Amino acid sequence: MGTSGSSKGPKNSSPLVPPGVDDEPGRPLPPPAGQRFRGFRTEFGRAVAGGGRATLSSALGKYARDTTHGSAVGPRRFGAAYNSGAVLAETLANIGAGGTGQDPSGVDLSALTGQPVNVAAQEIARALAPDNIDSDHITVAIQEAITEVLPDTGVFDPSLLTPESLVQIMVEFFSRILFIEITNAAGDAWNHAPDASHATQTEAELLELIRVVVDKHFGPRVAQGLNGTTRQEFHKLERTAMDEVWREWERQT
Repeated sequence: MGTSGSSKGPKNSSPLVPPGVDDEPGRPLPPPAGQRFRGFRTEFGRAVAGGGRATLSSALGKYARDTTHGSAVGPRRFGAAYNSGAVLAETLANIGAGGTGQDPSGVDLSALTGQPVNVAAQEIARALAPDNIDSDHITVAIQEAITEVLPDTGVFDPSLLTPESLVQIMVEFFSRILFIEITNAAGDAWNHAPDASHATQTEAELLELIRVVVDKHFGPRVAQGLNGTTRQEFHKLERTAMDEVWREWERQT
């Protein structure tokens, strides 16, 4: 991790869902509300200044309700992540079953066996990165998810890609996707940190809060989708889980 407070973040006039990553393209979007970041950034700034997890939870509630226009709109933002997540799950399951990963990913990944885990994660991310504005974020999330779940193996071993570890990787992938999006949305609220250690602590607490809710809603659905589910069906499972995450955050005050 490591977040800079130098960026002011997106503007209130920024589109609620950027073009090219909308999970419901063609469906009209409401206009961005004026000052939609204010409440979220104010509360986030309090958390960074030392307000703790309760303040972060409140910030997430304002983010879901106000910044993203609620569960009817917020989850639409992650269309590219749903697509890449479905391909990631299919690719890793294929490799874990003794395949090359080429059918789902379009790239023969068999040479990754025996490579350092971080190298394998980098190559998998490179193969699956979409050609849109979320490319960098998805690349980072894939790399970090794989290295987080398989950190002590030394080398990439397909036999370790068990159904259990695949669920963990997918939970971590979406946790990182949300972490990146939310920390970017916070913008200059990060400047309220009195020092670097407070910012680092806030990052860790935020990621853990996100991870808990993603594990709660994504974990069971991802597990359900690992056996014989089509890519389109897996995509729907991901979107349903994200809808549930948003509805839970909307209730936080």
